[in-house]
Amino acid sequence: MRSMLNRYRTALVIPGMPRVIAAAFTAYLLSGMMNLSLLLAAQRITGSFAAAGLVAGAYAAALAFAAPFWGRLVDRKGPRGPLLWAVGAQATMVAVFVVAGTSTSDTAVLLIAAGLTGACTPPTSTVARRVMAAVPDEAAQRTLFALSGFITEAVFIIGPLVVAVIVLVVHPLWAIGVAAVASGAGALILRGSTAARRLDLEIVQRPATGSSRTAGWNAAQIRVLGVIALGAVAIGGVQVSVVAHAQVLGTSEGVFVAALAVGGVVASFLYGGMAVPGSLPVQLATFLALYGALILTLALAPVFAISIVLMLLIGAATGPADGIEAMLIGQYTPPAGQSQAFAVLVTANWIGFALGSASAGAVIERVGPAAGVVLAGAAALVAAALALFSRAPRDAAAAA
Repeated sequence: MRSMLNRYRTALVIPGMPRVIAAAFTAYLLSGMMNLSLLLAAQRITGSFAAAGLVAGAYAAALAFAAPFWGRLVDRKGPRGPLLWAVGAQATMVAVFVVAGTSTSDTAVLLIAAGLTGACTPPTSTVARRVMAAVPDEAAQRTLFALSGFITEAVFIIGPLVVAVIVLVVHPLWAIGVAAVASGAGALILRGSTAARRLDLEIVQRPATGSSRTAGWNAAQIRVLGVIALGAVAIGGVQVSVVAHAQVLGTSEGVFVAALAVGGVVASFLYGGMAVPGSLPVQLATFLALYGALILTLALAPVFAISIVLMLLIGAATGPADGIEAMLIGQYTPPAGQSQAFAVLVTANWIGFALGSASAGAVIERVGPAAGVVLAGAAALVAAALALFSRAPRDAAAAA
């Protein structure tokens, strides 16, 4: 235990890193709050769950497709300018959505406002990952990325709880405002950090390079992005399948979703504090293979107690994968294109999650809950197989 805590202490004493972690927390808190807040607000305003789903989907889609633009801007201009511009743009678009929500129930207007809000999401998590990838000590870097995964899992417990408390007291539009304030605060904290200032200076002083070199795309990156997208398909499929599984058992799906998140939180923390054997691609393949195998076990429709244990283990299997994927993207990408690459990671996650959720919902509707479980498990196993084909970081670096 002391060794584990020493690893975290070593990583967090890096100059400027506590502010980066604090900023990452608020950025991920936005992810845990905004989509749900928009869904609840749109449903309250329009009275339609279908319209609410479209509004939340517009936000997520716009965020996913705008992220690479912000990442490329960071790579070309440095992080401080884009962070400030995005904070201002997001605040404006949230205000537009709130005004629209209080003056009209037109779904089209809400769709446009939600989409613009998503497109203006500050690239806080992208910049935070870019800073972590620049840490020269690989052990400290792995601990930081694991801590990022820990925060990601934690806010998906905290975020919905915060939204639930706000909605109990006031209109869901207030929850959107709180999420935007948290997002803006995190972006400004990161903008003022020594790490962001240092990165800004490095980018400004970097000689101009060709666009293909700046993007830095190579076969290793593309394979990892494929792994990320397939893993996200599995996660989206699991989320929907868990709801269906809970209905079969006649229990609350919230308990199962919480168990998934708790498993991810614990495993991410343990992974960051331990020396895990094997190369990163092998570690990633192992975690994803366990994830897929455990998901498939749900197809047996186990009783409640066994299901809870399975949810904890499923969450634990996927928790460390987030950090490993980010590390691989960082190691496979030249510094001049890392921000954009991390932003594309966000896009791959959102697209994969949407595909997994939609596909699982469709097959569950036609065949039954077990079909959604099989789809999610198969996606995770294919992702594990693809991860094994990823080259070692030194090979990718040489190719780049």
